[in-house]
Amino acid sequence: MVKNNAKNVANEIKKLNENETIAVLDYISDILTNRTATPKSKENSINDDLIVSLSDAYENKRARQVFEWEKTRRQNIQRAA
Repeated sequence: MVKNNAKNVANEIKKLNENETIAVLDYISDILTNRTATPKSKENSINDDLIVSLSDAYENKRARQVFEWEKTRRQNIQRAA
């Protein structure tokens, strides 16, 4: 089955003119490049989107605010002591 498909693809490529052949080869090259790079970049992209959405969440904004208040309160206590 694979050999038949390879022969069919080769025959179809032979029917193309030079510009079309170059375009097809560039497209295949892009697909192969993206195939090896995509899992990492997609994972990073998903993680980045998740982190952004979590950091924008109301609860996390409030938690950061409370942390800053506590930090300031501790500094004031240390200065007073």
